[in-house]
Amino acid sequence: MRKFITFTLGAILALTGITGTAATANFTDISFGISIDVDDALSRQPPLRDIQYFKSQDSSGSLMIKRIHDLTIVDFLEELRDVGYRDMRDQVILGMTGEPVDAGIESGRGLLIPVRGRIRGQRITGVVGAYSGHDGQGFLVIGTAKPEYWATWEPRMKTMFSSVRFVEIERKTMVDDWEHLLKGKKLQYKLAKASGNTAGGMYYGGAAHRDYHLCSDGTVMRKSASVSKVEGQNMTVYSRSRNRSRGTWYVIVSAGAPSLIVRDGPEQKLKLEYEGENFLLDGKPYIITTSDLCK
Repeated sequence: MRKFITFTLGAILALTGITGTAATANFTDISFGISIDVDDALSRQPPLRDIQYFKSQDSSGSLMIKRIHDLTIVDFLEELRDVGYRDMRDQVILGMTGEPVDAGIESGRGLLIPVRGRIRGQRITGVVGAYSGHDGQGFLVIGTAKPEYWATWEPRMKTMFSSVRFVEIERKTMVDDWEHLLKGKKLQYKLAKASGNTAGGMYYGGAAHRDYHLCSDGTVMRKSASVSKVEGQNMTVYSRSRNRSRGTWYVIVSAGAPSLIVRDGPEQKLKLEYEGENFLLDGKPYIITTSDLCK
């Protein structure tokens, strides 16, 4: 589950008996497994890993959709009630301000929970929708506004949350798209640049990193690359293993998340994702280039 922190808050939000009339536009994401009608005043922002964010032009209101594959509603509510919600990577700190109500979603369970806290340093009032079920899907929908604008945004949030639905995750489309991207490519570990007095472009390390060569015929080749500093010199030496192994690779989608399966020894399951324009393999930065090994 997520990490949480104690956060004592007072005001209780009324989530029932509210109606909204703001215009909306449907947002559907087959990787998140969600369909929601988003208020027209909220503009869609570039996705960031497992988050889709929307915000108003005047920054008074926002909507965040966060995919959580292992979400269990009972556990989430218990921890939120006891200690609050904290996600330092996304700079979100929330605490409950009232009792949850049933979200009434089909093929699963959903709860709406009133909260207050901070998102990216900004004080907010809002509501968290926690949804789990259908085909193993799980996600949070966090609708927030600056405290002074909450009275205006509250009925509009109600309209959006009332529209939330599970949608079928199109696994085949996701698999085909990823395999098309990866066929004939080399996945090269992106080393961090050295700091201090090191000359520009030099790298330090010592750990062995592997390049994955994903051939179009479904086979995979790998080479080890070790990085070390030459003693007394401001330079780095790269060494390549002469041993080349050939196995197989393919892409799967599990609980809405695409993963690369590599079999050339013990099977590896490596999560595939993008953070903005940066490709991540199992959470680590990699560069995708044309393979020079696949023939």
